[in-house]
Amino acid sequence: MERKYSIPTVVYLNFSLLFFLLFVLFFPEIRSSVTKLFATPKPISASKQNQAIQLQNSFRNVYRVAQEFVVSIRTKKTEMIFHPYAFGETKDERISSLGSGFVIDERGFVVTNYHVIRDAEIIEIIMPDGRIFPARYVGSHERADIALLKIPSDDKFVPAFLGNSDEIEVGDWAIAVGSPYGLEKTFTVGVVSTKSREDLDETGQTHIQTDTAINPGSSGGPLLNIYGEVIGINRMIRSSTGASAGIGFAIPINYAKKVLRQIEQNVGQNIRPATLGVMATIPLPDHRKSLGIPKEAIGVLVYDIEPASSAEKGGLHRYDFILAANAMTVRNINDLREQVGLVGLGGVLRLKILREAQELELSIPLVELSYRKGK
Repeated sequence: MERKYSIPTVVYLNFSLLFFLLFVLFFPEIRSSVTKLFATPKPISASKQNQAIQLQNSFRNVYRVAQEFVVSIRTKKTEMIFHPYAFGETKDERISSLGSGFVIDERGFVVTNYHVIRDAEIIEIIMPDGRIFPARYVGSHERADIALLKIPSDDKFVPAFLGNSDEIEVGDWAIAVGSPYGLEKTFTVGVVSTKSREDLDETGQTHIQTDTAINPGSSGGPLLNIYGEVIGINRMIRSSTGASAGIGFAIPINYAKKVLRQIEQNVGQNIRPATLGVMATIPLPDHRKSLGIPKEAIGVLVYDIEPASSAEKGGLHRYDFILAANAMTVRNINDLREQVGLVGLGGVLRLKILREAQELELSIPLVELSYRKGK
């Protein structure tokens, strides 16, 4: 009996597919037709959306740069929790929280907010690639709300590009990258709403206001411009619900640079808030005339001094005219407050003043206020 061999159907199918692929490969016009057949049609052509696509690509470029240096900060601390069903009974519980930060030096120095790591027993830095490092505390500035950490590794890390916050304008793009609600690598876009918002809280420092979405967990992350440069450190929001309401605030990076220099000079310490203990204002023309202050002189006039304050102990008098603090011109009371804040408790504030038309220099140690008995 003879055996009849039949070619399986699958072989015919494979040969047909191979022939079709070769045919398409050698005939470009057919290849183009096949591509169009399987392509998803777009309601609006790319040519009509050219400007929008360019802007979209700009945002993508910023994210590609930022994701290399933005990190998450995870902290753990023990808190006493009251038992919900047993009156008076408590227990210790380890609480975790998450904030944001960014690398500023290839050696692994990381900036975040002080309130992100305040009272933390364990601080961990979560890198963009998922690696987790135990952070080493370098120092912090409580009033400025800035902390500096170090990744204990010999690896080289990608640092952020620090911009110039003095150059920003209202309406500039403002981009935040961080970990709101623990959602790492979150990218949000808005604009600069105000360049220098003052008197938001007891720090007295100015902030960049933005409508970029900032939420709990975004604190410590960078606020970026369209070039991918850090122009601020996201710090807080104003909201009746605790969630983003389009009113967020960031510490200007130029101010943060000054604070970081102070931290570097006080490694291992938390620079605590200090007060000078004066009431000062820009003098009226009549005051200038009676006190012998030149019309062109820029500064603030001390009109009252708190008893037992740093100012009193340091030799500052009523009606002294403060020209400069730490070699920086004092244009208003906020300039003076900023320099006091930078120096911090235990530091020395160097003032240049006019007293009875004579120019003097004072070095005033910033000490804790001790109230006199009966005062």
